Amino acid sequence: MSRVIVLFVDALGPSMLERFGERLSLAPHRRALRGVLGYSSGALATILTGAPPSRHGRMCLFSRRGADEPSLLSPLRALGLLPRLVHERARLRRWLAKAFAASHGLDGYFALHRVPPSSFAWLDVPEREDLFRAEAIGGAPTFLARARRAEVDVLAARWQLPEEARFEEVEARAANTAPRLAFLYATELDAVAHAEGSHGNRLAGAIDRVSRHLERVYASMARGGEPVETIVVGDHGMADVTRVVDPRPLVPRGGGLDLFVDSTMLRAWGAPGPRARLRLALERARLAGSGRERVALAARDAPVEGAPYGEAIFVLEEGAIFAPSHVGGRVAGMHGYDLGTRSSEAAIASSAPLPVALDRLENVAPFVLEALGAPAAPRASVAPGARA
Repeated sequence: MSRVIVLFVDALGPSMLERFGERLSLAPHRRALRGVLGYSSGALATILTGAPPSRHGRMCLFSRRGADEPSLLSPLRALGLLPRLVHERARLRRWLAKAFAASHGLDGYFALHRVPPSSFAWLDVPEREDLFRAEAIGGAPTFLARARRAEVDVLAARWQLPEEARFEEVEARAANTAPRLAFLYATELDAVAHAEGSHGNRLAGAIDRVSRHLERVYASMARGGEPVETIVVGDHGMADVTRVVDPRPLVPRGGGLDLFVDSTMLRAWGAPGPRARLRLALERARLAGSGRERVALAARDAPVEGAPYGEAIFVLEEGAIFAPSHVGGRVAGMHGYDLGTRSSEAAIASSAPLPVALDRLENVAPFVLEALGAPAAPRASVAPGARA
């Protein structure tokens, strides 16, 4: 029975996979995969569970809390008592996010970015658990949890560690234990591509480091002579930023809306009248992009029950970003565009031939479990209109 290595590489889209070339000789079978609407929050959950966002409920880092749900983030409104130049400092926000997560038992990825303090009254964070240790995400079990239940020896990277320390720990543990399943987690490529775009000087070094780490883990896993299957998968691609849009002039006067400005999306909750005024403002600005409401979001398998990520969502065209936004400022590369764009596609590479049906992120988890010989959930099928 094979041992299996799964290497998750943040921002591994088809174009990035091509740049690896022969550095991924362990995984010669390669393919583009249909991604999901949203950001890594939804894509990683889909890879781990084999379920679409409409089932596991993840799409963006921040959601709107339900009317009857307790307000976890409400104490953070106190940031507004500080001058804006103080409370928006990145170092302060990182320190506060770490302290807040520790005091509230949050093991998942948690960051405050540039969210206005007043918005913490109605916002929520869906990712509260360490996804690599969670039994399930939104009720959908992960392939790591399924493997553990099948008494498979699982080694999962600690995402909280810096990249080099994370790989060093995994390499040492793999050398000592030779687990049946090793799950590796690489984020440097995403960070470099955001900072420098697709032609950044640091990309070659990041690709080289990820490849060498994979080779070392593989050498440890194969030491006993057992076959080792290697699967490398990403969550999305990356587009070079060619246009920056200031969202502040787009907000209609009169209020009546709760707004969250992501890097590529303007997400709104409120009565039909204020939402109509926002649509009019967007039309007058002649922004290239598309507005999405319940029917269009449901066709993309996005979570729509209770409108956790917006009653109306405007998605910019590929290559444009909102800046300043609630999650950052200007960058050279970005993802999070509508389905059908190049950067919305993920990529997979494998040592074993890829089944014809493996053409979307939802089918990665069953592929991993089949490689392990562990019980797998049925493969997902394409929802009607999902490629629109």
